[in-house]
Amino acid sequence: MKYADINKRYTEIISEYMATGYTLNSSTMTGSQGETASIDLTDGKEIIRVLVSRFSDWGDKASFEGVDIIAGRADLSERITPNNDSTWGTIWNDRLQVLKKERFYQVGESRHGSKFYGTQEEAEAAYLLRFQRYKSKREVKAQAAPTEKMLDVARRVVREKLGVKRVDSADVKIARNSDGKYVVGYRSKAYQLH
Repeated sequence: MKYADINKRYTEIISEYMATGYTLNSSTMTGSQGETASIDLTDGKEIIRVLVSRFSDWGDKASFEGVDIIAGRADLSERITPNNDSTWGTIWNDRLQVLKKERFYQVGESRHGSKFYGTQEEAEAAYLLRFQRYKSKREVKAQAAPTEKMLDVARRVVREKLGVKRVDSADVKIARNSDGKYVVGYRSKAYQLH
């Protein structure tokens, strides 16, 4: 799902309210509390705010970000009245009586920065896939017994690149990472060949 689909869903929710007789309540739509968008609707008795905002869920194993669409009833006891041209009343997003909430989790991103959204389960699956790919890129797999020629090159790399003067051949390791590049290791040091 692309952000255009979230815009479409936001429009549908607002249209549902307008189809039942709600109209815009423009005087309460001034200002911002960090939301992406908000529209206030009224039927003359109550004010409903429909807003789009970003969220971050920071968990122990994974963190997720995304977009919420929230429809909530404003608390009219805070000196806010429908169809009033006074703009001094503020509807606080965190004090809304939430009537509807739809959450869209970010599951991916294109090279150009466009984000893709889905369910929580899809976001968790995408996270696990990214993590597995990350791990596989960093894995170093040991090679079968290196030839004497390979060991000669590896010893030279240990001397020149790792700064070891006396090289013990038993401590020289040659491996290939998942990118196909060779890595020469010596005790706690390593050098990746280009």
